[in-house]
Formats: sequence, structure tokens, C-alpha cells
Amino acid sequence: MGRRELPTGTVTFLFTDVEGSTRLLKRLGPAYGPLLARHHELVRDAISDHGGHEVDTQGEAFFVAFPRAKDAVASAITMQHNHAGAAWPEGVQVRVRIGIHTAEPGLTESGYFGMGLHRAARLCAVGHGGQVLLSRSTAGLVDEDETPDVSLRDLGEHLLKDLERPERIYQVVALGLEERFPPLASVTELARKAELAELPTGTVTFLVTDVADYTETVRTLGVSGMGPWLDRYDEVLLATAEEHRGKVLELVGDSAVIVFARPADAVVAGVGLVRAIEAADWPDRPPELQIGIHTGEAEQWRSRTRAGYVGAAVLRAVAVCGAAAPGQIAVSPATEALLDASSTPGVALRSLGERAIRQFERPVELYEAVAEVTLAS
Repeated sequence: MGRRELPTGTVTFLFTDVEGSTRLLKRLGPAYGPLLARHHELVRDAISDHGGHEVDTQGEAFFVAFPRAKDAVASAITMQHNHAGAAWPEGVQVRVRIGIHTAEPGLTESGYFGMGLHRAARLCAVGHGGQVLLSRSTAGLVDEDETPDVSLRDLGEHLLKDLERPERIYQVVALGLEERFPPLASVTELARKAELAELPTGTVTFLVTDVADYTETVRTLGVSGMGPWLDRYDEVLLATAEEHRGKVLELVGDSAVIVFARPADAVVAGVGLVRAIEAADWPDRPPELQIGIHTGEAEQWRSRTRAGYVGAAVLRAVAVCGAAAPGQIAVSPATEALLDASSTPGVALRSLGERAIRQFERPVELYEAVAEVTLAS
């Protein structure tokens, strides 16, 4: 296509790629040629139907330019419908991932240039077969145009390979398209998976928190005031967990679950958290925490989007937290048995007596962790 025929000014780029194309080639052998030809035909039909301009084709991948964002999205939806409805050799599926980005590229006799092309290509690369992804700029234009029967799902901000600025990514949701996919293969998601891989295994210690006066705080601050209050709480809790080598598993509202490889770190972190809350500035009252700490064997589970633990240990930690009085750090006997004075400097334990606690088969003796200066006074 000549330079004069390509759209100029604000242009929407659409990149496509076939998921698992190498695997398909190995499986089909000579039959891959007709499959590729049919794939090209379906993509080009969708481009032509919606006023797109084919800029380049390499193997099964296409680079297309559109004068209008909504036409690019409509073309992508048509491509997905065409491929889902086609009959493929040996019962295989041809699943196309599509990335769309709107920019103001430069144009020379040899074609487009600029970072917009790279962003569109990277956007396509992090998606999955059957998925259509939009950049923030494209999503804004599609939203403004109120494209019928199309909605957008916000997938959050992601760092894309070799690009400094993160991109807020949206998934196109439309009748006949798949809706559920694994996490994007972005730099952000890869970093998150690496962090989850660092969760301790075997015998672990859980620290569970709950805000004793949370309902009263909500009533006092109101909905608008709770945002800054929760932000400060989250900030203090996350900093304390990191300082004491803990991993935050859950942080929902006023409750948190933190896991530690060493029981001593969990107990010292509990006392440190209370001190940090007392020292911080608060929009209103500081939270008064109930904290429960329990050690046990916990089996890890992992899905494509999350990782965590199953078993009685985490449930017992929650129950110990529920048994703590406001302002108290309750420690189970399983954790206390693994501690000595040298492992928890500045912290002492005192008995709270036996308690009948849900999740434990028989009454157990609980302990309270306190700063030694508090105990001395």
C-alpha cells in the first residue's frame, strides 16, 4: 500500500498474532499452509468490512491502521467471530490475540514510525488468544462514541516490555467473545508472580489483624473520610510487614493476613505494628487492633491469578485473633512453644489462661505479646 493511502493524523493501530502458531505448525505439517491461507482470508475480510488499511503482514501476524478507533474495535470483534466460527483441520483452534492503540504517528515513504507502533505491538503480545486489548487512548475514544453492544473491562495498569510509561489496559467485552482469560503476560504480572513464588513453605506463622472499633470509625468519619484513614492503615501495615520479613496474603478493609517463615518475626512484627500505629498521624482516631498469631503446617495452593494457603493453621490464626481483646496481641501455644527470649528482643509473653476457642479441638492456653517496657510498668 502506498503512503498516500494510509490514514494520517490520529491513527488507531491494530496488531494481531496467532497464539501457539509454532505448536500448530508442528502438529499440522503441510496442512498448516491451507490453515494460514484461511486465517489470512478471515482477517482481511474483517479489515475490509470496517475500513482498515493493511500496513504489513508477517507470517500469521497483521499490522493494520484505521482512521477511527471504533472501526478498529469493530474489526477486531469481527476477526474473533470469524475465527471462532471457522472449521479448522484436525479439529484445531486458531486463537487470535489482538492489541489496539491510538496515537499520532509519523509517516514516511516507507511507512509509519513512532512509539505508538511499539505500544500497540507490546499490547498485542501480552494478551491471549481470543482476547482484544485496548490502550487507554483507544478506550477513551470508544467510550465517548458509546459503541453499541460493546463494553470495556478495566484490567489495571501494566508495565510493557521496553516501555517506560505504564499502560492502563482494557479488555473488549462483546456478545460472542470469550470473557475470562489468564492474567496478562505483562512485566507487572510477571513481577507479581515472582513475589508470590517467595511465599514460605512448610511450617509457617500467620498474623491476623482486625480493627476492634471499625464500625464506630466508619460512623464517625463517613464514607468520604474512610479513604484517607484506610490508606494510612494500609501504609503502616505494609511497611511493618516488610520490615519484619512478612508477606501480606490478604488486605481487605480493616483485616489483614500476613505470613512469616519464623514465628519470632511474627511476634516482633505484632508489637511493632502496635507501636507504628501509635506513632502515625491519623485523620481521626487511630485503629485499635485485635491481633492473633498462630503457627502450624499449611499447604500452599496456587491458581493462575493467586497463591495462598489451605488447612487449619490459617483458620486457627483467625480464631486466635477473634479471641484477643481490643488492643491485645494473642499468641497461640503452638507459637509460644517455638520462642525464647533471645529470639524476640524487647518483647515478652504473659499467660492469658486457658480459653475454649473455635477451630481448636480442646481449650488452649493463650499468651499475650507485649513490649517489655509495658510489662515492667
